[in-house]
Amino acid sequence: MDVEIAVSGSGDPRGELVALRQWLIREDDYRGRVDFAPVEIGEGELGALQEILLAAIAAGGLNALGQTIGVWIQSRRSEIEVTLTASDGSSLHVSAKGAIAKSVAEKLDLSE
Repeated sequence: MDVEIAVSGSGDPRGELVALRQWLIREDDYRGRVDFAPVEIGEGELGALQEILLAAIAAGGLNALGQTIGVWIQSRRSEIEVTLTASDGSSLHVSAKGAIAKSVAEKLDLSE
């Protein structure tokens, strides 16, 4: 299953997306499975920024990915929002700031 991961809410969402990708590829379960989504370049444009990560995960792995992202969010200092959208249509949007980030992993639990 493919999952789109978008990051927003900080002054540098692109930088946060890069940081999240680096975090995920350190994990054995996601190494080689997470990369920037291809972006279409419009006519007259030299290029475009990639603003979404794509993760290829096993069926039922959305919860594990959410937990991993929850741990990453706990390490962030600024307000941040992460949206996960699975190829099966399910999605999740979580935001955290400061001490609130400690409960993010629980909010990302999709098993309920």
